[in-house]
Amino acid sequence: MEPKISIIVPIYNVEQYLNQCVDSLLNQSHKNLEIILVDDESPDNCAQICDDYKLKDDRIVVIHQKNKGLSGARNSGLEIATGDYVAFVDSDDWVGLDTYNTLLNLALENDLDIIECGISETSLVENPTDDGSTTIKIENVSQALKRIINNTQFSACTKLFKRLLIGDSRFKLNKTSEDIYFAVENIPKIKKMGYYDVPFYSYRPNPTSITKSPYSLKRLDDSITAGLYLEKNLKSLADNDTELKEVIKQHMLFKVDMHYKRLNYNAQLDPDYKHRNYLKELLDHYYYKSNQHDFYLKLASRLSTKSFNKLIRLNELKHKLLKTNQI
Repeated sequence: MEPKISIIVPIYNVEQYLNQCVDSLLNQSHKNLEIILVDDESPDNCAQICDDYKLKDDRIVVIHQKNKGLSGARNSGLEIATGDYVAFVDSDDWVGLDTYNTLLNLALENDLDIIECGISETSLVENPTDDGSTTIKIENVSQALKRIINNTQFSACTKLFKRLLIGDSRFKLNKTSEDIYFAVENIPKIKKMGYYDVPFYSYRPNPTSITKSPYSLKRLDDSITAGLYLEKNLKSLADNDTELKEVIKQHMLFKVDMHYKRLNYNAQLDPDYKHRNYLKELLDHYYYKSNQHDFYLKLASRLSTKSFNKLIRLNELKHKLLKTNQI
């Protein structure tokens, strides 16, 4: 019998998108599926939509639970998943109809613990397909980590995992960077991972998502904490791999720099400079000289925290007057 794939779909307030998501799973060319719909106390009609799907197809499993957030919903799905492989799909996204047939065959042919596909940030492509021109890249732990960190492509949704590899690993609760933790916990366990750069996964930009919502200290803390977790937990690997160590350092520098700028544009969140002083210390720690650094990153390194804030204020005023985009 063909291996079974458990697909876990956390659901919250996506009534207008849920049918497209679930239909893309039910119509997969690979049929041995367990589709776990986790209704995370959705306030709209999602609960009823899930129950209606369950009556139509016995591959559908529905969980109704008190709200636990994205990580809690995924974890509930993992607790009951029975598949040989596990995938995750966010409920406002969808996948190409040959996605799991292609990924599973590649995983079996190459004895892979994880196989990852590409992602398309568009709502225009109904059925992402493979034109046959792509060659799979087989990676060891170091190669996989360097690619993923370089591209900041930590998403669990683009990956098909062996369930035995995941084991008791679960998503961190109450975090907005939960995929980073999950990747750092699981990718070092692999013997081999595959990357197949076909955009089977269609991501729908959501204006109400956490990344589009107003900047906050929680977003800052979650992002920096996740980055420090990555650095700490990959240290033993990076100590024996100079290239990986540099990739992590660069990742942390650009993460810190991004938040340093964002927080200066939202200075009301940090009136006493406590968080900006901390970010400046981190920036100085990770900074390295390079001609590839942009002008503002170089200045962020050279100027004091308050001087850089004055520069940001001037830049903000200039862009307001000229009505152009800020850095």
